Amino acid sequence: MEKFNKAQAKNLAAAQKLVDAYASSSEDEGELDEKHILDLLYKHYQDYSDAGSTVSKRSDNNANRTATFLENTLHSGAATCLICIGSIRRVESIWSCRSCYCFFHLSCIQRWANDSVMQMKVKAEQQLQNGNQGHYNHLGEFVPPKRQKSLHWCCPQCRRDYQPTDRPTQYDCFCGKEMNPQPQPFLVPHSCGEICGKLLQPKCGHDCKLLCHPGPCPPCAQLAHSSCLCGKSAPRSVRCIDKSWQCQQTCQALLACGKHKCNQRCHRPGQCPPCSNKSSQPCDCGRELKVVNCSEPKWKCSRICGAPFACGLHSCEKVCHAGPCGGGECPLGLRSCPCGKSSKASICSEVVETCGDTCQKLLSCGKHTCAQRCHRGPCNLCLVRTKKKCRCGLHEKELPCSKDFTCETKCKQMRDCGKHGCNRKCCGDQCPPCEKICGKQLSCNKHKCQSVCHNGPCYPCKLESQVNCRCGKTRRSVPCGREKSARIACLELCRISAKCHHAIRHRCHKGECPPCGQPCGLPNDTGNCGHICKARCHAAIRVNKPADAVRPHAQKYEYRALPHPRCEEGVSVSCIGGHELATWPCWNSKPSSCQRPCARRLKCGNHSCSLVCHAVPDPQDMQQQLGCGNCEQGCEIPRPPGCVHACPRGCHPAPCAPCNFVIKSKCHCALNQIVYKCSEFYNAVGTEQEILEQREKLKSCGNRCLKNFACGHRCLTICHSGKCPNPELCRKKLRIYCACKRIKLEIACDKHRAGQTSLDCDAHCQAERSKAQATEQQQLEQRLRQEEAKNRLELEKFEQKFGKRKPKERKAVDVEKTKADIDWQRLAIYIVSFLAVMGALGVAYYADS
Repeated sequence: MEKFNKAQAKNLAAAQKLVDAYASSSEDEGELDEKHILDLLYKHYQDYSDAGSTVSKRSDNNANRTATFLENTLHSGAATCLICIGSIRRVESIWSCRSCYCFFHLSCIQRWANDSVMQMKVKAEQQLQNGNQGHYNHLGEFVPPKRQKSLHWCCPQCRRDYQPTDRPTQYDCFCGKEMNPQPQPFLVPHSCGEICGKLLQPKCGHDCKLLCHPGPCPPCAQLAHSSCLCGKSAPRSVRCIDKSWQCQQTCQALLACGKHKCNQRCHRPGQCPPCSNKSSQPCDCGRELKVVNCSEPKWKCSRICGAPFACGLHSCEKVCHAGPCGGGECPLGLRSCPCGKSSKASICSEVVETCGDTCQKLLSCGKHTCAQRCHRGPCNLCLVRTKKKCRCGLHEKELPCSKDFTCETKCKQMRDCGKHGCNRKCCGDQCPPCEKICGKQLSCNKHKCQSVCHNGPCYPCKLESQVNCRCGKTRRSVPCGREKSARIACLELCRISAKCHHAIRHRCHKGECPPCGQPCGLPNDTGNCGHICKARCHAAIRVNKPADAVRPHAQKYEYRALPHPRCEEGVSVSCIGGHELATWPCWNSKPSSCQRPCARRLKCGNHSCSLVCHAVPDPQDMQQQLGCGNCEQGCEIPRPPGCVHACPRGCHPAPCAPCNFVIKSKCHCALNQIVYKCSEFYNAVGTEQEILEQREKLKSCGNRCLKNFACGHRCLTICHSGKCPNPELCRKKLRIYCACKRIKLEIACDKHRAGQTSLDCDAHCQAERSKAQATEQQQLEQRLRQEEAKNRLELEKFEQKFGKRKPKERKAVDVEKTKADIDWQRLAIYIVSFLAVMGALGVAYYADS
């Protein structure tokens, strides 16, 4: 149990060290030089074009917007969703507007888009239900219905319109290449880490080379080899966004006036501005002169032409003009009456009289005609009484056609806001938009909505609040309502007095100071060891007060100085067996067992002590001492090669006693049983040849070998192993014959092996051979005759049985059977061979038994 407690204490100490190291590293993680990081990012957005150019201004705006988004991204939780006024964390799904690049929670923007589209659908359905299909006004004109707006939803920040199909459905990175990007500690949040690849604006053909980033892409930084706009200067290498650059030379091209030259700085050919010089130019009629712009030489004075016509009575009444006045002819030569029904050619000096017919000109109402006689001047108002409906269509009254009819009934329909009634007299389904102020409390809970009364949720508060850090040296503008949760990264040191004995090293912050993470540095007084305490500072630790000691409206915690923990300084300690020198914590620096085997040499000289590390009188001596166990194993000394019998003694020093085990086995010829000792047979003393001869002698029975030579005679040596030696010394007698087996001779075996295997036949043998051949020829002829007689007899029997006429009977001739001759010589050879085989089998059976 004591060993377990020590091991547990050691593990707890190691875990505490790991926790302290992790806490200190976590605190250091927040101390980033954010200003330096942002400066390195902003250098890619610097614009080197002219400060007054439009491209430069647009680039500056993009750079400022990008800086805002990068700062929001760099500060964890600093980005704010304008819909829910909540922080956007690294692990949350977002959507960013393609116009203003503002962040929103994906769930918030989806709900916003769905609500906006649904409200527009409901409003359109209400208009259809109210019969908004158009109507006729009091003049009888058809008034078409209000045009319904197409369904759309807009960004809460920039109010850009999006189609319903553009509602976000998935979480993409900033460049749009990866779906659901996983948060990485070394990447910008919500970024995939790949090359952005978006086409740069304005379009120049290049794409963005930065890693996937929020906000607009920086201006193109590629180099282009181009000349100036006018083409007079030599081409030079400039940034792609500034490839349309201007030189310092003036244009000097002749302007459209034909008198002056263009004095503007470098620009494209054919795009010279109008001439800005002043010159004296006559009017169209030529009566007056005026100083006007050279680019606008034609102008008209205010005088009437007054040129007389050919009649001499009338003159041109046109204002200043160029050219002749109607060809000189008086335009009053052909005239008509005031109603236009009759016309005649007369002298221009005569007054045209009325024709006396009805006027019948269409009156201003557009329905009735004038009932007066032909008259000069405008027609009177229409006095025809007709039944007219008011604008709302609820009442009808008979009135002159030229008068409008409006009733006193107030409109009870709701205005487009859906909250306030119209209340206008005789509205006629043409309710004006609501002009009241919304006045709802915004999500910031500080301001009210100042927009015109509207449907759906109010737009987020656009105001910003100034938030200061605790020391007041750092300020930051945050959206209204985010003052409490906004994080301000102040680089100044905290000015609050430390509760411990260390100096302040953390930066300015909100709330209470974080726990001191520096090492204690004071002498550890727990064990009087004199070591310095290296644990985390514990001079002011926040602890909860007891429940019974807490007063109402008082803090529930207090700061206390905790005692020093156990000293963890490493101390070298040897185990009780003297095997190792380990480093243990100071509080646990006592000699103990290392749990390794003792490994001291026992008296047997072959084994070591197998007990776990134990106490011994002399730890430096590695021989068997008091407390070590005795050897209880058997002899493990290797036996001689071939010996399979174990040593009967216990574990002892080498060598072992000779093996006296008796071995019984067959001799080489397998006829007798041999008995010998194991140590005699497997004795390894002597040369290899001597050992082999000794083993050969022990396994020999001393009798003559039963094996035969290749010649077939018995071996001459005593019992041995392997092939029989000296087969060439065989001198046994054997017989040889001539070819006809008549002459025979006995010779020695060595002569027969030398090649003398047969004898030559003499003359008597030749005569005997000729006589035998003649006898054999006679026997062959006799067999042929017998065969022919037998065939003839069978033919006659066939003809007698199947012939048409009865053949004559013939006398049967009895053929005597010849006696078969017996080859006595061959039969004798077979019998001798059979007897030899049986004798060999008998000898083999006797040898095995």
